[in-house]
Amino acid sequence: MKLLAIGITLFVQAGAGLWYIASVDSRVNHNNYQIKMLEKDVTHNSKFVLEWPAGRWLSGELPSDTRQDLKIEALEKHVDKIMLKLYNGRDHP
Repeated sequence: MKLLAIGITLFVQAGAGLWYIASVDSRVNHNNYQIKMLEKDVTHNSKFVLEWPAGRWLSGELPSDTRQDLKIEALEKHVDKIMLKLYNGRDHP
């Protein structure tokens, strides 16, 4: 009877081990698939990042960078005016 119980226990453990291995293998295969799907986008992005500053895409900076720089410059001037009013024309710390 003990031999039968040990046999059943080993059979159940082997089945659980096989189920776990199949589950891990399934997740690994899914991750490999996702990596392959993203690989072309990453390659394209890397190529763009390298070629844009070199001027191969018409310009050395993104159009939004220019707009942001102008906005930042305007904000800096505005803050300077506020600081002058705040300190009545004296140098501020």
